[in-house]
Amino acid sequence: MIRAGAIPWSRPRADGMMPFFCRETALVGTMTAHHRELRAASEPPRPDAEAPRPLPSGAAELAAIHALVGDRLAEVEASFRSNLASPTRIVQELGAYVAAGEGKRVRPTLHLLACRMCGYDGPHDVLMATVLEFIHCATLIHDDIIDESKTRRSRPSVNAAWGNSVTVLFGDYMFAKAMEMALGAGSLEIMSKLAEATLRMTEGEMLQTRYVGRLDLTVDEYLALVERKTAALFACCCEIAGLLSGADRKRLAALRGYGTELGLAFQLVDDVLDFTGDPRRLGKPAASDLREGKATFAVLDLLSRGGEEEASLVRRVMHEGRPGMPEIAALTSRLEGSGALDRALDRARHHAGHAIAFLEPFPDGPARRCLASLPELLVFRDR
Repeated sequence: MIRAGAIPWSRPRADGMMPFFCRETALVGTMTAHHRELRAASEPPRPDAEAPRPLPSGAAELAAIHALVGDRLAEVEASFRSNLASPTRIVQELGAYVAAGEGKRVRPTLHLLACRMCGYDGPHDVLMATVLEFIHCATLIHDDIIDESKTRRSRPSVNAAWGNSVTVLFGDYMFAKAMEMALGAGSLEIMSKLAEATLRMTEGEMLQTRYVGRLDLTVDEYLALVERKTAALFACCCEIAGLLSGADRKRLAALRGYGTELGLAFQLVDDVLDFTGDPRRLGKPAASDLREGKATFAVLDLLSRGGEEEASLVRRVMHEGRPGMPEIAALTSRLEGSGALDRALDRARHHAGHAIAFLEPFPDGPARRCLASLPELLVFRDR
């Protein structure tokens, strides 16, 4: 059974700014060829896979992150809102609605910490953190259309409120706006990295459409999908920080590797929380992924070890699923009892450990220590 225990680290500010991050609960691990290539590029030391890591208390680590980049995150939030403002009324309406959503701002936080670790002290960290959050939000908007999602963060999704036609155009608007903003950094290499990440994320979404309804995926196929859909943008957040600071190729590869491993761990935790998290905190009903036809890591693990009874239960949830149906509780019980959820969380920890190992080329300091604490803070979370 997964232990939940949220520890918020950034309360709503007096000026109305939203909290940027909070703690949560879950697990992960195998490497695709792409991941092995990233590791070979920077050759960090391999962590001892058997050595248990103490659980962080959370509060001290979160306070350290907030002290280090909290002011810059407030600037990112202001930039995010101002860049969604528009004289065009429909854009203004949708922009205000998206800006009011309580995102965790994980990607801006990651980028700002990486910039600090790399010694960057110029003006473009806030700009690029805003760009990265724009791209992330645009992908969520498009995902909700594809998945026909009705809710996002406990509110009606944009497509549920405005319809698919306007919403897909607004997602396109956010992508285009992100690229326009990124030009302000004056770097073709940064533009190239943003385009590369966006292409990989789009590939992942297209690949996901081929995987909907399939229960015969391999672990490697699933992790390759996660690398595209989630980890590619995490890697981009870190690598762009290196480009801003003029990092050498070895450190750029290490930043890319750290972000990739962190993204894999993050998504695998999300997959577990889809079954074990509190729907009110997650802002969506239980087993949403499977009811949308998406078999995630723990489900694939259960199917690989179980029999026809487990397969039949999974198929019923996938094809007939509705919030609150008893089959969801029965399947969650099977996932827990079989150890599938624990093995998924173990893989998340595996990737979290490798993420930390990629920090070896960088000097010790507050930012590196914050980045070293971030994998566990993301793994042990409840939303």
